[in-house]
Order: sequence, then C-alpha cells, then structure tokens
Amino acid sequence: MAKRICAVCVLFFIVFLYCISFISCDGIDNNGIKRTSAEIKNDTTIYLDNEAIALAESANDSGLRAVALQTSNIVNDIRAEAGLDELAWDINLESVAHVRAKECSQKFSHTRPNGTQWYTVNSRIQGGENLAFGFDNTNDVVEAWMNSPTHRDNILYEDFEKVAISIYEDNGTYYWAQEYGY
Repeated sequence: MAKRICAVCVLFFIVFLYCISFISCDGIDNNGIKRTSAEIKNDTTIYLDNEAIALAESANDSGLRAVALQTSNIVNDIRAEAGLDELAWDINLESVAHVRAKECSQKFSHTRPNGTQWYTVNSRIQGGENLAFGFDNTNDVVEAWMNSPTHRDNILYEDFEKVAISIYEDNGTYYWAQEYGY
C-alpha cells in the first residue's frame, strides 16, 4: 500500500512539474512565441485549419469582442508611448484568435490540443501569440502581459503591423488569445 501511495505521489509531482513548465502562477503562458515575416514567407508548408475557424467563429460573443477591442486600444496606447506604430485590427487574425482562445480552455499552451504548433491555425498570417487565462478585465491582462518579458516583447515588437484578440469564457474562466501579424 505504501509503495502505491508513493508511486501516486511521484506521478503527481511529475505532472505538476510538467504543468508549471508551461503555465506560470499568474495565468499567462510564459513561452512568448514569435515568427518573423521571413520565416512565414519562406515556410514551404502552409497550415490552414478551416474547420476550427468555422467552429470558433460560430461561438463568438459580441460583448467579449467589445472587451477585446478595448484591450487592443490599450495595447496601441502602450505602443504609442514607446514610439511604435499602431497595430491594425485584422479580421483574419480575429478568426485565428477565436480558435486559439477556445482551444486554450482545453489545453492552455502554445501547442494546440491536436498536438500541432500554435501557428497552424493559419500559418500564412500568424506571426506572434500571447495567451492568458483567469483575468476578467482588460487592465489586468495587459498588465500581466507587460510584466512578462516575452509577452512584452510581442506587444512592443516593431515589425508587427496587425493584431486581433479574442476572449472565450468557459465556466466563469476567461481565456485570452492575442494574435499578431505582418
């Protein structure tokens, strides 16, 4: 009996370590992910997950879209303070953000639930991604992203030209996906 309990404890500890390697205690994924425009242009494999995009768009909440747009405005204010150009809202990236926000409710990671990389929703337009969960207002999520060096780098990356944010609510928890493009 003691060996079984010990084995369960070890297994729990391994799972715990695996989880914290992807998720910080503050509800943001600290693996800030970015692809250069050259990487996107030179990528010979194109990923486009039309089925996931169609399903995610059908579940979009207009109230949460207004919050996402407000978040984008705050991000643009931060960029302006840093002397950077404003990011344009992109409806194609918005479709991607819908997919990623919903997927994060299943698996909070830059790896999608199907095991592919974050940019495989639409590899022709996805240049960067910030994720968060558990935040219920714009200011808190932006503050968390700005306090994370990798997320801050994405927000202040001068080459990004486009952005979209989506928020998905599941059982009272909000999942945020911020997608960047060129």
